[in-house]
Amino acid sequence: MTSTDFVGLVPAAGRGTRMAPLRYPKELLPIVYEQAEGGARLRPVAEYALESLAGAGVGSAIVVVAPWKLEVVAYLGDGHHLGVDIAYLLQEEARGLACALDLARGWTRGRHVVFVMPDTIFTPSDALTRLRRVYEETGADLALAVFPTPDAHRLGPVTLRGDRVHRVFDKPADPPVMNTWGAAIWGDAFARLLHEGLLQDTREKAPQHDSHRNGEPVLGHYFDLAVRSGLRVRAVEFPGGAFQDVGTPLAVRRSMEGPSLLAVGP
Repeated sequence: MTSTDFVGLVPAAGRGTRMAPLRYPKELLPIVYEQAEGGARLRPVAEYALESLAGAGVGSAIVVVAPWKLEVVAYLGDGHHLGVDIAYLLQEEARGLACALDLARGWTRGRHVVFVMPDTIFTPSDALTRLRRVYEETGADLALAVFPTPDAHRLGPVTLRGDRVHRVFDKPADPPVMNTWGAAIWGDAFARLLHEGLLQDTREKAPQHDSHRNGEPVLGHYFDLAVRSGLRVRAVEFPGGAFQDVGTPLAVRRSMEGPSLLAVGP
């Protein structure tokens, strides 16, 4: 596979309700800093997602944005300064993460999608490169990068059997493991499963059952469905790594209270 066979997918169209009453795109919050000549340089969180794509040899990306978040477009521009060519896809109605990813299906069909979230930071810095290698070597339909976290109860823990994914959970009250998926790569088989699953859930008014949370489709449900449907779902664990969701007030507070993953970068 060549670099043109892969495309990044970065969803930035949510309403950021966890950060209310903030009315500024959380993806551009300058709470991440790195050492630079003359002191520390503030960086918007979204830069890390895009630079991680470039580091994995993914030269182009689709950023899904909403009409109320066009500041993201103004800041990221064409992505040249981050090493990746950016195209934008407009999502006019906030319908959750899974729907935002499915919206790009017409532009990603026939390619391998590298999915990263613009309000998270993870280490090691070569995690996506290693995930891509395993995805290619195993011929997986879906591959998940799995990181340790003390916050598994509010994220997406993953149980494994070797390098095979056994179950994917969503914000379980009693997590079976203290980890979470933090990035993913998939091909057409999973994209088709996601698309068809969303259509079926819509027909069945799925906000009434466990594939939805707060009325929005849960992406982890479709990762788990891929396993139960017999797709080849692999995982790469990074036991010495870390994962930080910085899209919450708690994460912002942690970043300001002392040294953390936010301070050291990817």
